[in-house]
Amino acid sequence: MPHFFNRGGTDKTNRSRQAAARDERLRALVAAICGAHQALGTRSFGLDHGEAKAWQMKTGQTLTLDIVVCTTGDSHLIEELGGIQPLFHHHPTSAEPIMLGFECHRLLQAMRGRYDYYAFVEDDIVLTDPLFFRKRRLFDMRFGPNALLQPNRYETSAGGPVSKLYVDYRLKPRVTAAYQDIAEMPQLEMPFLDEVVRFERTTYPSAGCFFLNNAQLEYWVESPNFLDGDVSYMSPLDSAVTLSVMKTFRIYKPVLDQASFLEVLHASPRWIGSVDTIAQLVKA
Repeated sequence: MPHFFNRGGTDKTNRSRQAAARDERLRALVAAICGAHQALGTRSFGLDHGEAKAWQMKTGQTLTLDIVVCTTGDSHLIEELGGIQPLFHHHPTSAEPIMLGFECHRLLQAMRGRYDYYAFVEDDIVLTDPLFFRKRRLFDMRFGPNALLQPNRYETSAGGPVSKLYVDYRLKPRVTAAYQDIAEMPQLEMPFLDEVVRFERTTYPSAGCFFLNNAQLEYWVESPNFLDGDVSYMSPLDSAVTLSVMKTFRIYKPVLDQASFLEVLHASPRWIGSVDTIAQLVKA
């Protein structure tokens, strides 16, 4: 998890460089760290009022969740995380802030062979679905390591005309056409519970994160796309979280009508508050 915050920043577009956004960024970071532990049940208990005991949930398997927060210099909020310090490891670096994500790539490479899944997760992305990795396993077993299923990133709002917005739905095809061919195996289907879930190649494979299983991590780090220095997709920040995996795998997302099959929350909302001013709302 790359984490950066400039306490004296005045950038008008990047909240990580806005001093006034400190509280929002701190809340998002806490949610990103705690959300994964809460969703996956690493410290979940049930309160027995009659016995005055709280019983720990048994997951049926040994679960290890290691979150590593990568920072650079003193541009971070780590010291303000207080009581949740046991939930993560801090990995300080001296990297250029805009290149911090690639330090995370190196860490993932160093951890090969230790876990079932490896994740790059931006510091405002919250895992909320307890079935997230079970769904991924079903997809991975069915379609193999060359197909990478990305979650849909969403924002929420209590007011306004849109209560939930999937913010990485589509881009102009030319933006990613140089890196991927979405005409190659454009759609997949998989039975799940009482329905068939459909997945599609997408012009916007970004999600603020990516998750690789062991086979995919091995394939990625051995590919010519790993740490190739290419930052041509939007910005170095966007490139770190999307470009290398986009060039390596066929990326899919659940179709919009089934977007919630695999999703993550964007805890620092950017688009939903102004969606009706920047886009026409087209109702079904």
